[in-house]
Amino acid sequence: MAPEHRERSARAERYLRPMTFATLARVFQRPHRPSEGAIEKPYRFVSWPLAVALAPLIAELEQQSQTWLDSQWKWHIETRFSLLRAGERNGYPGSELTQGHSVDQPNLQRLPKLRQLLDTAFPVRPTVAWLGRIPRGGRIFLHVDDTSHWDEHHRLHVPLITNPKARLCVAEHFLFLRPQRIWLLNNSLPHGVINRGPERVHLCIDLPDFKGFAQWLAQGVAETGKRDAAAFAELARDPLASPAITDSIEPARLKRLRAQ
Repeated sequence: MAPEHRERSARAERYLRPMTFATLARVFQRPHRPSEGAIEKPYRFVSWPLAVALAPLIAELEQQSQTWLDSQWKWHIETRFSLLRAGERNGYPGSELTQGHSVDQPNLQRLPKLRQLLDTAFPVRPTVAWLGRIPRGGRIFLHVDDTSHWDEHHRLHVPLITNPKARLCVAEHFLFLRPQRIWLLNNSLPHGVINRGPERVHLCIDLPDFKGFAQWLAQGVAETGKRDAAAFAELARDPLASPAITDSIEPARLKRLRAQ
């Protein structure tokens, strides 16, 4: 067996294991113990109408240049993101997502319409937000969001540019997140994305838990999604086997990816 195949097999043996806090899928990820403040997430997909027109937001994005970063997480290796609201940088581009919160980033300061949406369209003010960009054929491999911050926040998506062949998977069920809606998804279960259509861009948000959350949840439309064995098998692969892992990746970044 070639050395690279032996290394890949060893990684599979270490990481392809049932997660202690997830019941439905196995992922290439180190075990994670939820924080003491982890919130309950009794949902898979839930949505509410978005009372803001998307066209002006998309036009603003097209008119203002954004700084797009390569992902620092192996499961997202085929995607890029643009920071909007996060913490402070600690060593490498993108570390802001896991180093604090509530700091408006330069990208957001150039997007007043999007900033108004962030500050008015949700029950409470989001503490972290970014734009997620997935090209045609791109994938986000199965994983669980595994920091204390993510344990203690709800994940929202607002589709900005999308297509019916871009589907999000949560707990083995796939769903196209339709535009003109606010979507809540359970990021504490194994989840991923497969995009077999044109480029997809979502506004992604971390929302703190709040006193009226149960009532707000009851007002939303819950959906289950559908199983797709072939798509699920594709997302269940080792992300380090993605063709996006190339020799051109900066060594320090590659080391971080391999350590995850």
